[in-house]
Amino acid sequence: WSLAVLTFREIWNRSFCRPLEQLVDVITEFPNEVEYIFRPSCVSLQRCGGCCGDEGLRCVPVETSMVTMQLLKIKPNGEAPYVEMAFTEHKQCECRRRSKGRGKRRQDKKRRKDCEL
Repeated sequence: WSLAVLTFREIWNRSFCRPLEQLVDVITEFPNEVEYIFRPSCVSLQRCGGCCGDEGLRCVPVETSMVTMQLLKIKPNGEAPYVEMAFTEHKQCECRRRSKGRGKRRQDKKRRKDCEL
């Protein structure tokens, strides 16, 4: 019984900026729909994620597409029709310079979520 060792190249390729499957909260994507309950409450989407290897860069989408999903929309009166909702998926990502106008506090908050190489 032996543990396989992941090579540096494998680790690097897995962590670099690219589209990754992420669970996204429906209400975060549609904040004007807060009075409704959605089932499921989150959906699986391809979104840019990963490391850029430089604090001055961030992983951003350069190509996107729309995907339509059927969800259950529970209304306050108890009605629960199926609805079709369009979500943005990221198809291609790149490391780009962070804009200088961003607040430091927001950058610090984001940096905690990102891994750095």
